[in-house]
Amino acid sequence: MSQTNSAKRPLAVLQKSTKKKVLVRLKNEVEYKGKMDNVDSYMNLIMTDAEEIHSGKTIAHYGRVIVRGNNVLFIKLENEL
Repeated sequence: MSQTNSAKRPLAVLQKSTKKKVLVRLKNEVEYKGKMDNVDSYMNLIMTDAEEIHSGKTIAHYGRVIVRGNNVLFIKLENEL
């Protein structure tokens, strides 16, 4: 039942999951993996210790990444990785 409730409010689930590791896939198929420091009502994300991943391979490491919410295809939380 908790999955049904969380599916109705994805933003609330994300806000409760700050400081956890996430995998973010963008519409252009680029992925970022790192710790989600903050998320706002537009699902803009601030991530730290982030890796940029193309085709399953890490190509870059960043201290901080800001991802604009309208570019996000999906966000996968740490406990699902």
